[in-house]
Amino acid sequence: MDYNLLNRKRFTILFTILCVFFSGLLVRVGYLVFFNDREIAFKNGERILRGAIYDRRGIELALSIDSSTIGIYPGNVYDPNFTAVQISPYLDIPPEKIESLIREKSRYFLLKREIDDTTASRVMEMALPGVRREREFKRVYPHGSLAASLVGFTGMDDDKALSGLEYYYNQELMTPTEADSARGANVHLTLDGLIQFKLEKSLGKRFEEAGAKRAVGVLMEIHTGRILAMASFPSFDPNRYASFEEYTHTNWAIRHVYEPGSTMKIFLASILLNENLIHPNEKFDCPGYVDYGKTRIKCTHVHGKVNLEEILQYSCNAGIIKAASKIPNDVLYEYMKRFRFGDRAGLLPNESVGYMPVLNKWTPTTPMFMAIGQGISVTPIQLVASAASIVNGGRFITPRVVSHITDSYGEVLQEFQSEEMPVGIKEYSTERLLKAMTRVVQAGTGKNAYIQEYSIAGKTGTGQKAVSGRGYQDGLWSASFLGFFPADKPKVVGLILFDEPKGDSHTGGGLAAPVFREVVENIIPIIEQGERTVNVKLPKLERKPVTGKSERLPDLIGKSKREVVELLAPIGVPYKLHGSGFCYEQDPSPGSSYEGKRINVFFQ
Repeated sequence: MDYNLLNRKRFTILFTILCVFFSGLLVRVGYLVFFNDREIAFKNGERILRGAIYDRRGIELALSIDSSTIGIYPGNVYDPNFTAVQISPYLDIPPEKIESLIREKSRYFLLKREIDDTTASRVMEMALPGVRREREFKRVYPHGSLAASLVGFTGMDDDKALSGLEYYYNQELMTPTEADSARGANVHLTLDGLIQFKLEKSLGKRFEEAGAKRAVGVLMEIHTGRILAMASFPSFDPNRYASFEEYTHTNWAIRHVYEPGSTMKIFLASILLNENLIHPNEKFDCPGYVDYGKTRIKCTHVHGKVNLEEILQYSCNAGIIKAASKIPNDVLYEYMKRFRFGDRAGLLPNESVGYMPVLNKWTPTTPMFMAIGQGISVTPIQLVASAASIVNGGRFITPRVVSHITDSYGEVLQEFQSEEMPVGIKEYSTERLLKAMTRVVQAGTGKNAYIQEYSIAGKTGTGQKAVSGRGYQDGLWSASFLGFFPADKPKVVGLILFDEPKGDSHTGGGLAAPVFREVVENIIPIIEQGERTVNVKLPKLERKPVTGKSERLPDLIGKSKREVVELLAPIGVPYKLHGSGFCYEQDPSPGSSYEGKRINVFFQ
């Protein structure tokens, strides 16, 4: 056998294969350079149009539209200066910068993204060598900041979800359906855009006036768990999310952990009524304080002899502590667990978890402080869901904000239902409690929520905030109002909360109750009308970016490890993370100077 001849044949075959391969490659490059110079399809596999997010009326809260990107092959540009001068007016980029980029770069680069198709077409009509156009999709939020912290946002690539419902339902939004292989499914919310708008308008105005650190508003259907509105301030515009500080992106309705203060009194009252532990007109003496050993818990006034209804009406600390002492610790603990205190409500995966001490760690003062909403913490959504269970027939209903998912033709692909767990509140307990809470609004601490034509039941909450290692601090308050309407047969439960408001008006009755009243006044026709479709155009809610870099430590409470790292990394100071889950404590405390200190962050 002639081995030299065999090797030559093998070499010839291999050489031929390589020539064919490189010839094909040259043809492809030649096509892109000479025949497809003006437009390139922007692809990662197939282009998928991200599904839309709708409110319950069909109002679009998020949708994707066709968009263009202008890119440049520097090697194909004959005259960098001429090219830069020609395209500069359309791209709003100085010609000097464009020319500099063309001369500096050797490879293809994207010059400007998310340009409307009309502008991109005008650029391409000039047929400038080396200037390319890529097709992509742009995510837009037609109503600006409306429900921004809940809906979330995507990056410049609309398939890269970064927060909120966009993130949690990214797979559904980006997965083609049988009805349309080029488009993802649509997500439909229980949220009512009209109610959301009214809530944000009233809450946002008062948030700015009060100079509060944050504000939260939640409205939920009592018997279904459907979220009608959820607002969080400070807010942002998801169309320009990068222009806003990261903390403005947070949905504080599910992430803020706080002590509920006097709103907790209604839960203790419901247990007392449900267990028949007090007589209908039993009185408790309020001298203005309660002493236990060296511990003194003060009341706002000397209320004298008060029954349960009056305890709630005047928000009497001494009265509720003395009444609640009739509840055995194991019974109180069992009810608190049924109300889901110390647990997540179950709305979204990244909810923070509140705190409730386990029974074997209770001290004699634990139930005393619990009665006035101290030593226990909640999130706004958890408090709202728990409150619903005392007036809806004794069921804890898991709140939900997504109603169903459809394809592009409106065919329902998946429906969502709330889960229910019995709490055991009896009807007669609910009736007496609603009567007492109606008196709170008619003639008590919640009178600023009173509407003559429409009855509201509710409870105010004003609580001092504690700072880790320093206890409760003067001047740091949480002001809230928890309400139900209509009071005789409640359909909706709502919470208005202000965290660390400034100025003299820092009480739940003085600050939160008027906002609740204003919101209810504005949405009564919407609630009565129900879900009937209406033709409506909501004004776009604009938010101004908060500028300026703070030299103080940010508030990390309620954040995940990833979020904490993202906040601390740019500061450039040493930090240590302890535990897992969500942050419940930090040292130094929020707002402290971090210069020369190591930051410790504790998770659970």
